[in-house]
Amino acid sequence: MDAHFTTATFIAELILLLFVGRLLGELLTRIGQPAIFGQLIGGIVLGPSVFGAVLPAWHHTIFPETANLKSMIDAVSQIGILLLLLLTGMETNLGLVNRRRRAVIATSLSGIAVPFVCGVALAYTLPAGLIPSTGTQLVTALFVGTALSISSVKIVAMVLMEVGAIRRDLGQLMLATAILDDTIAWVIIAIIAGLASTTGVNVTTIATSVFGTLVFLGISLTIGRRIVSNIIRWTNDNLIIQVPVITAILLIMLVMALTTDLIGVHTALGAFVAGMLIGQSPILTEHIESQLKGFIFAFFSPVFFAVAGLGMDLRTLMDPSLLGYTVAIILVATVGKFLGALMGGRMGGLTMRESLVLATGLNARGSTEVIIASIGLSMGVLSKELYTMIVAMAVITTLAMPPTLRWMLARVPIGDDEAKRLDKEHAEETEAVPKMERSLVYLDATPNAALAARLAGAFAAGQQVVTTVVQALATKGEDAVDLAAGLEAVKRAVTAACDQEVTDGAAVGTTLSLDELVQGKSLGIGAIEKEAAKKYDLAFIGIEQPISNSAHRFDPVLAGLVSAINGPVIIALNGARSTGQSGDVLRILVPTRGTSLDRLATEIALALAKVAGHKLTVMHVFTPEDDSDVLRGRPSRTGLRVLVDARRLGRRSNMQIDAVRSMSARPDVAIQRMVASGRFDLVVLGATLRTGDTKFLGSGTQALVRNIHIPLILVAG
Repeated sequence: MDAHFTTATFIAELILLLFVGRLLGELLTRIGQPAIFGQLIGGIVLGPSVFGAVLPAWHHTIFPETANLKSMIDAVSQIGILLLLLLTGMETNLGLVNRRRRAVIATSLSGIAVPFVCGVALAYTLPAGLIPSTGTQLVTALFVGTALSISSVKIVAMVLMEVGAIRRDLGQLMLATAILDDTIAWVIIAIIAGLASTTGVNVTTIATSVFGTLVFLGISLTIGRRIVSNIIRWTNDNLIIQVPVITAILLIMLVMALTTDLIGVHTALGAFVAGMLIGQSPILTEHIESQLKGFIFAFFSPVFFAVAGLGMDLRTLMDPSLLGYTVAIILVATVGKFLGALMGGRMGGLTMRESLVLATGLNARGSTEVIIASIGLSMGVLSKELYTMIVAMAVITTLAMPPTLRWMLARVPIGDDEAKRLDKEHAEETEAVPKMERSLVYLDATPNAALAARLAGAFAAGQQVVTTVVQALATKGEDAVDLAAGLEAVKRAVTAACDQEVTDGAAVGTTLSLDELVQGKSLGIGAIEKEAAKKYDLAFIGIEQPISNSAHRFDPVLAGLVSAINGPVIIALNGARSTGQSGDVLRILVPTRGTSLDRLATEIALALAKVAGHKLTVMHVFTPEDDSDVLRGRPSRTGLRVLVDARRLGRRSNMQIDAVRSMSARPDVAIQRMVASGRFDLVVLGATLRTGDTKFLGSGTQALVRNIHIPLILVAG
């Protein structure tokens, strides 16, 4: 076959696999089933079971049994496996596993051990014709045991979302257990693949595979996490080509997959661990993640699952004995997983009803089993018949799970504490602060800088926001600003916040090291604006005179920062009047008219108050024109809604917020009187910016700022 014909045939195969797979995926999605099954069925339809049986000549023309074409389509499929494992790793939340670790670990280990042992035993009863060779029987049995024992985290998550249980306590527990299942699965597969690649199995081979895997995991989950985070951050901040972070992610995945291959274990482990590390990167934005998912779901995922379907020949199941073994595989997988997870749930302290729901939900197999079976087939340790049986088991168990789980969940009522948590999480989806990942801090050597550093450090500690401290390089005739002083001030504030007890009695902690959380840069004036454009979510500004006394204009560098940054700018004022130290309790006042920027100012003030135990008061001032009901002696309904919303925001963070209402024809005067009462140490003020040749403060905000004589931060946007 000439090269031109080979290329044309390869393209024709891709067209069919993509079109049929995506079309059937769409159809299954519309009836509430995972799209991957449509892609898998698409491959079955195009394979020998349907297309090959109905139009054998056409099937042979498009899918000929030639080594070149098989290697080309297999290469795309293998890259698809790695990319799917990368996504699975990125969605792995080890923090979720840690929160319910007793029940999760017991359920996962028991839920894997029982079906694994049963699966291995079943594999040894299979007829010799289903085993590729007698020399691979042990590895084949281990592959079968693994495929029958693992839950698919992606399918579990999809089903939980479909039945509306993803946020329930049992849903979170189920998802955490599936995450641990997947993690254990790829370690097991890596070791088994290492055994399969050798001519014989002995203690030395097993010890080498296990040791190599442990060393790889140890290095990856310690210094590897920091290295990956720094690579992604540097790529995002310094490269100007299109989608540089996507390229960096793919390179990290391929390097780690190659590393695991070189140490004698399967590339699947490297891709999965790479996804775990990338998913923990503190600046991996939703936009970047959606770009990567679009790239994978549009091409590699449908091609992989369609190719997986091509490898199935359902005609083999027409043999009564093979059909009987297929039923046995499905029963062992289902009953073994159910009993193992049920035992684990009880050992983990769950009630019988909770354990039953958990055991039901973990019977979703799906994509993980298809990938495991594909690896076994490509390595020659699974025959086509056995491969078909395992994939059929994955499809049937997953299709049966959603209605069964929905029926079981309906019999486990939602408790009061769970209902409160669900309400809180639903409300938090509308908040801006929890979505923030990066903060820029611009300081000089003035009291305003000390105030900004203190607040930025507390915010970084409480919200786990990666913070970059920037100070300007000296120009000719100026003294150099000491970067180290500003950087250390922010770090001291982070340390103080982490040591401070918050209102609910739990100490603030950090999952990042201090050097990862806070970094410093000395830059020229023009470079500071370029730095601000690197996808920061907010900025803290502490400079001597950020706003001109004679006009409503910002300092030139501040004006550039306001224009460049994609988020609010928090400007510290009157820092010289700050008397407290980092650990002192501040009394914070937030004036609000109910705008979105006022709500953001309340969120930021609440984040600062919670981390250090500060006191927070929200004040709403309305004019007589705001509500005609005021004329009847009733307070403004708008004001009540604003204050009720603020108090709810506080309750969700276990913080009490004092609410104050006031009616005045001059709201700015009422706010000044409140500040002059001496009851507050800090004002947090939302300021909507006007836009002309540059962004600037309105006259009302400017007048209010001039007449407040205590420390103040403007949340400008």
